[in-house]
Amino acid sequence: MTQIKQSHLSHVQRLTKYVLMGLIVVIATRYIPDNNIQTKEIIMIGATSSIAFAILDMISPAITIQQSQAKSEQPTKALVEA
Repeated sequence: MTQIKQSHLSHVQRLTKYVLMGLIVVIATRYIPDNNIQTKEIIMIGATSSIAFAILDMISPAITIQQSQAKSEQPTKALVEA
């Protein structure tokens, strides 16, 4: 049961990351350029950036660092998860 909650929480965290990325791009696109850009185009740019970020996040491997469980001091290991 807790594994299902963790999985759901992971999905919510990822979705939040993608939405925030899109909002940041929308705000930047709205206020940075000197020329006015239509709202429809701004939304399209934000959606495209969110989708691209989601694809890259799913394709690229996640890297975690784990400390060795042994009592002797060994260097940390970097594990790559697909």
